[in-house]
Formats: sequence, structure tokens, C-alpha cells
Amino acid sequence: MILRRYIFTFFNFLFFCVSIHSSFLMINSQEKYDLSTIKAHLTSDKIEKISFDVIANESMPYSFVRYGYTLKRKDALGTILMCHGYLGCKQDTIALRHLFPEYNIVAFDFRAHGDHRFGQYSTIGRDEAYDVIGAVNFIRSDDDMCNKPIIAFGYSMGAVAAIQAQSLDSSLFSAMILDCPFDSTDAAMSRGLDTKLQFSFLGTTITLPLKGLILKYMYTDFAQMITEYLFQKITSFDSKRVATKFVQVIPLESIKKITIPCFFIHCQNDTKVPVQAVQDLYDAKPGFKRLWITQGKKHFGSYSNDPELYWYKVNKFLKKLRDNDMTLREQAKICDHRTKNTLPSM
Repeated sequence: MILRRYIFTFFNFLFFCVSIHSSFLMINSQEKYDLSTIKAHLTSDKIEKISFDVIANESMPYSFVRYGYTLKRKDALGTILMCHGYLGCKQDTIALRHLFPEYNIVAFDFRAHGDHRFGQYSTIGRDEAYDVIGAVNFIRSDDDMCNKPIIAFGYSMGAVAAIQAQSLDSSLFSAMILDCPFDSTDAAMSRGLDTKLQFSFLGTTITLPLKGLILKYMYTDFAQMITEYLFQKITSFDSKRVATKFVQVIPLESIKKITIPCFFIHCQNDTKVPVQAVQDLYDAKPGFKRLWITQGKKHFGSYSNDPELYWYKVNKFLKKLRDNDMTLREQAKICDHRTKNTLPSM
């Protein structure tokens, strides 16, 4: 009995020592990013207003001005180009600057969003690619940022715009962090119509025979009003707040051209973009990639669901980039928090 008590006491003491040592390691590893340090970062941040020219698109090469913010940090490891979602603006993205404490930040308004948008139209990712290219050109023209890596961080439409831009010019980014991008406008509308065109009658599900006709003509000029109405009903986005021209955008094809490292993030309860849509993008992308499926509750809900874990995951990915050993690592991996499993890509 006495021997058992001594053994029990010894292992308790040993566990205590290991716990204390682990705690010190954790504290030491996080010392640079404790609450007071992050607060000091935020209060000392000097955000400057910027502007740069972008072209409308390849078929209409006239230019107009986009406005944004830049934040430069001492000894920055690179520059994060932050790309907001549909109906968002540069204030939304610059507010997330604490995610990247060791990087310069550039945030801007996409066309038809934010400041100075008269006469512009959103295309929900297609022509916004040229806004992304214009922003990268601005970064490359800046003496403090031109020789550092540029990494895209985009969510929703911003993630799609980054994909489209990188597919047009493979030299834009060193890597991309893509939260809740959609797979294609065709697929998104098709999924929505499957729901909106169905009704039950006497226990039988009936689908109205209009889907094919709508999908065939939804991008034409005469159908824009109908497409806008369906878009609002399907996504709950109020497209009247932003002048929008509905065009075909297929990130699922564009992602096949992208070989730089990509970190996909999506949450299981996104009602606008299903998990399978983002997994399809992930599966189609060649080269180094990661997919993190979270338990977030809404579109772009992974960050708000667990900000600390989001910060950790994003910076862990960035550290992998700095280690510069991507070719030695497992090229594809999925971390699925619905099942708590980490799986190699199939």
C-alpha cells in the first residue's frame, strides 16, 4: 500500500514537471504573439491610403482607379494581398491584419465596391482578377515591398478573383490562402435551382422544367434581371447594393493551372457554398495543397468560429512556406474537423 502510494506520488510529480516544461515551451514559442504584443502591433500600425489603376478586362482595356490601404511592418517577411468578398470592402479585410503580424498588408476595394464605384460592375470574380493584377503591380512598384514574396489571402469572391488572376499570370503570388471560394457560377446556380424549382404535392416532389432554359440563357443581356432575382433568392445576397453583371466564372477550371502552394479553408455549415464545391477545387489543384474543413456556422464562418485556431492554422501554413521544403512534404492533406481526422488526399 505504501509502495503504491509512493509510485503514484512519483508519477504525479513527473507529470507535473512535464506539464510545467511544456507550458514554458508554449509560453516561449508564443511570447512574440501574446495579447500585449498583438495589441502593441495594432495600436502602432500606420495604415496609409493608396490608389492604383486597373483595366476593365482584356476586351475593354480602358482603366479606372481602385483605392485601398497599405500597412508596412519592419523586417516584413513578405506582403499579404487581402481580397474581400462580394458586398464587402477594404475596411473588412484590413480589420483582419492581426492574422499576419510579420507581413506587410495591402487591402483594396474591388470594382463596384467601396469608394469611387460609379459606372463599374461586379462580375463576382471574373473581371475582379484584373483588380488583383493591378494591386500586385502596385506592390511591385513599391521600393519597400517589391523584393518580397506576395501571398494572396481571399475569401468568397475575393478567393475566386485570386484564383482567376493567378491562372492568367502564374508569376503573381508565391502562395494563396483561399477561404470559401465557389467552384463555378454554373454549378452554384444549378444547385440553387434544384431547390427553388422544387415543390411537394401529395407527398411527391415535383421539379419545374425550367432549369435547363435558365442555365442556357442566364448570362445573356435580356436575362440579367431574371438572373439577378434568382441570385438574390438563392444566395440571400442583396445584389441591388452593388451593380452586378452576371457572367460565367469557372474557378474549377482555372485552379488546374495553378501550381503554387494553396491553403483552402471552408466550414461545414456554409449555406452559400457547399463543402463539396471547395473539395472539388482542392482535388483539381496540382502540387502542394492543404484543405481545412471547420465547424463554422456560416459563409466565411471559420474565422469567427475559432479566431485563435484560424490564426494558428494560417501562420502554420506560412511557416511551411518559409521553411522552403514543400517538395519534401506530403503534397496533399485534408484536416477535417467534422470527423477530427487528418487524411491524405485521395
